[in-house]
Amino acid sequence: MKPSLLSFLFLALAFTTLRAQTNFDTVKIRPVQVAGNLYMLKGSGGNIGVLIGDDGTLMVDDQFAPLSNKINGAIKTLSPGDIKFLINTHVHGDHSGGNENFKRMGVTIVAQDQVRERMSKEQVNRMNMKVPPREKDALPVVTFADKLNIHFNDEDIELVHFDPAHTDGDVAVHFKKANVYHMGDMFVTYGYPFIDISSGGSINGIISSLDKVLGMMDDQSKVIPGHGELSTKADVKKFRDRLADIRDQVAAALKKGKKKEDIPGLGITDKYEEEWGKGFLKGKDFVLMIADSLKMASAK
Repeated sequence: MKPSLLSFLFLALAFTTLRAQTNFDTVKIRPVQVAGNLYMLKGSGGNIGVLIGDDGTLMVDDQFAPLSNKINGAIKTLSPGDIKFLINTHVHGDHSGGNENFKRMGVTIVAQDQVRERMSKEQVNRMNMKVPPREKDALPVVTFADKLNIHFNDEDIELVHFDPAHTDGDVAVHFKKANVYHMGDMFVTYGYPFIDISSGGSINGIISSLDKVLGMMDDQSKVIPGHGELSTKADVKKFRDRLADIRDQVAAALKKGKKKEDIPGLGITDKYEEEWGKGFLKGKDFVLMIADSLKMASAK
C-alpha cells in the first residue's frame, strides 16, 4: 500500500508522541473538581475521570504507562481508598496505556467488547504497520456489548456504546446523579478530531453517536472531553454540527464526481481553520479522512 499524505502525518505524530514520552518526568497530574466527589485529572494523554467515596475509587482512562505512579499518587491526594475499577473509553494507548500497572495494583478493568478484542490480537494500523497484542494484564476483564451499569459510591454510572465512532469500541460514561458525561475521544476540544478508521472508526458513526448522547443531556450537563477543558452540552452540539457540515460537503463533492485528491482544495474547512487548525490535524487532512470514511461506508 502506498502511504498517503495523511499516513505521513500520523508517522510524524507518532514520532512527536515518542519524544514526549521520554519527558514524562516533567508531567504534572492536575486534579480539577467537576462535581462533588467527581474529578478530572489532566496530565499527558486523555483526560482521566475519578469518582471517590467510601466504596473506593473508580477511574475512567489512565493515560500512558510511565505516568501510572504519578496518577496513583494524585488520586491518593483526593482519597486514600483503593482504586477498585478502571473504565477504558476506547483502545488507544493515551487512554489505556497504564492498564497493566493498575491491573497489578488489583484494579478491575472494564471496557466495551471490541476494546478487549483489539487489545488481544495483532492489529494493522492506518499506516499499514503491524501493532502487537497488549500484555495479558492490559486486557479488560469485564466487557459488554451496548450498555453496562455500575452502582458505586452512591452514584449510578451508565456505560453506553452507541455506534462505531472515534473507534468501534467507544463508550460514553454517564454519572447520572452528578449529570456528568465522560466522552472519551468521541468529543475533544483541541480541533479537528482523529477518526481511527483502521480501528473501526467512522464519521457517520461519530455524528450519530453524538446525536444519541446529546439526546441524553440537558443544559446543566457537564462534559469531560477526551482531551481539553471541561465542557457543556452546547460545546458538544457545536462540535457535532461542524462535523456534520464538513461531512455533508465532502459527501456532496464526491457525489458530483470530485476525486478524493481534489477535496482538500475545495475550501470546505476554511471557516473553521482559525479555531480548529491549531491541533495536530489541519482541515485539508481532515477532509481526506472524511472522504476515506465515506468511501468505506459506501463500499459496505
